[in-house]
Amino acid sequence: ALAFVLLAGQIALGGWTSTNYAALACTDFPTCHGSFAPEADYANAFHVVRELGMTADGDLLSNAALTAIHWSHRVGALIAGTALLVLGLLLYRREATRVCGTVLLVTLGVQLALGIANVRLSLPLALAAAHNGGAALLVMVMVWINFRLAGPARQARSARAAQLMAMPIAFGGGRR
Repeated sequence: ALAFVLLAGQIALGGWTSTNYAALACTDFPTCHGSFAPEADYANAFHVVRELGMTADGDLLSNAALTAIHWSHRVGALIAGTALLVLGLLLYRREATRVCGTVLLVTLGVQLALGIANVRLSLPLALAAAHNGGAALLVMVMVWINFRLAGPARQARSARAAQLMAMPIAFGGGRR
């Protein structure tokens, strides 16, 4: 569940990056403006009640605010990606969930490659669209994994429910 929550947060950061035109704020990788701690204005980067791309006062977001948004998306990718990587490796280690782990690891790898390529190639439209599609695919993979893992528990609940439904019949509460 934690990996899914982190993925949702990362997708929200990606949406924030895109809608605030911050995708090109950092054009180098793995650093941003040549630094792992770039100058960033977090105070103005995450006001929710304002026009997109603008400060609360109506001015254009500064480069430092755009950098804060972009860098937050990268840090979020590191955190969510690590959680998904660990989950994928744990799933891969078990024979019963090896396919789930493989699909997750491959999808995560493709998404990571698309994100890096977007930065290195200055956000070509096809890659940007593919990166959005990759996020959606990761959500679908996580839903599928949750469904697969919940299968045995769901079957056990269904069996218990069937037993409970049969109890009135066993105690003479059925047809007369």
